[in-house]
Amino acid sequence: MHRNLALDFDPLARQLRRLAARQGWVMAAEACVDSTNERVRALVESLDGGAQDPVVFLAGEQTAGVGRRGAHWLSAPGDGLWFSLVVPAGLEFPEAPPGLALAARLSRVLQGQGVSVTVKWPNDLYLNAGKLGGLMIERCRLGGEVCWLAGVGINWRHPAGPLDAEYRASAISEAGSGRQGDSIALALALIEAAVTLMARPADWPAEMAHLSRMHCGFGKPVAVERGNRVCKTGIAGAIRPDGDLEIHLPDGRMTRAGAHDRVRVLAERTGHDSY
Repeated sequence: MHRNLALDFDPLARQLRRLAARQGWVMAAEACVDSTNERVRALVESLDGGAQDPVVFLAGEQTAGVGRRGAHWLSAPGDGLWFSLVVPAGLEFPEAPPGLALAARLSRVLQGQGVSVTVKWPNDLYLNAGKLGGLMIERCRLGGEVCWLAGVGINWRHPAGPLDAEYRASAISEAGSGRQGDSIALALALIEAAVTLMARPADWPAEMAHLSRMHCGFGKPVAVERGNRVCKTGIAGAIRPDGDLEIHLPDGRMTRAGAHDRVRVLAERTGHDSY
């Protein structure tokens, strides 16, 4: 299962330190941590003045990484890119959702390097019908300031351990010969794109507009679930500027799936296809 493309942590950490110095970021890296989200929180809290500039934490391995809905995220040495970042947030809450905007930006970086990734609502990266990467975004108070915290995990090679039954994993190594450039350069480009976008909420609507009809569920029959029951079925439409997913019902009406909903593609109802 595509175990030949490791992401080498030590040279990546060295190059990221150089990038952070040029960009004026605060940056730390450790080979093995419990969670990059928890480590970046602690780093920000330790700084005088908090996150006045972007703060980035990179790890070679996480022992307690967590994905959406509390799922365990496998993040072993060499298997992927695991990092978290914190940037200052403005007082106003933007309409465009940061998770989808960031997924859209990262997908465009990957596509530019020959990785045919798509975005699966609400904010996952998919390749060859498997989950390539996930994002965890929150608005929180750190160091006395309101900040955006983003955690990113992207598989470079297929995890060796048992997977959560919720999804089938994919990896950069599955991109094949179409992928361009080296792994370190691609990883740095993804980190830089993430930091830049999260620090610029004014750019989020443009990313949402690009993504609107380009997500992998567009035009497919779906079921919308709330709790443990199906509440609606229809055809997935565009992602709206506020992040809701349009669902076109059989009677011609249009409804939305929002943050508390789960969406499944009916044609692929296998247990690995939940949005």
